[in-house]
Amino acid sequence: MRKANLSMTEKSSLYNHIDEELVQFMQFENETLTNRQEQGKEFKNCYFENIVCEDVNFENSYFMDIIFKNCDLSNVKFYSCLFRRVEFVNCKLMGTDFSESVYDNVSIKDCLCRFANFAFMKNKEVQFINCDFQNASIIETNLKKTVFQECTFHQCEVQHSSFYNIDLSNCDLSNIITTPEDIRGAIIESYQASSLIHLLRVKVKE
Repeated sequence: MRKANLSMTEKSSLYNHIDEELVQFMQFENETLTNRQEQGKEFKNCYFENIVCEDVNFENSYFMDIIFKNCDLSNVKFYSCLFRRVEFVNCKLMGTDFSESVYDNVSIKDCLCRFANFAFMKNKEVQFINCDFQNASIIETNLKKTVFQECTFHQCEVQHSSFYNIDLSNCDLSNIITTPEDIRGAIIESYQASSLIHLLRVKVKE
């Protein structure tokens, strides 16, 4: 997976640049962005650390060669955005809306994705590592080139999003909400089968 290129970035205040249509080669740290409508923006070669977004809308925006580290992006609207060579590291993505977006070379590591919306996404190459998808939604999403490592799917709704040939063997699949068609062909360990047996609608004799 190709990594973001963040050479030649310079530190600045996010508020000094947030009104620009194109923001590039910037490094932003320790700021809170509140109540902003920032649709249609373009961010290139930027680094965000300890940034908190409250009631922020980035709908239809482009993020290329970006790192988000230790950021709170809960409930941010990233609807219909393009993420190319983007990394989310140790971020809060609680209730974040990524629906109808595109992930192209994206890494999401050690992130809290509870109640997040990943519906109708067109994923090209994505890695989810140690992420919590509790109560998240993955609906009508292409997972063909998606990697899940040590993720938790408790009460996560996966519908019309096939896990075929995807290795879930080190993930927690307990109480996942999905269908036999979506889980068919997934690679799992034998002990995980008990978490999925309810999909067969059978009764296990004790």
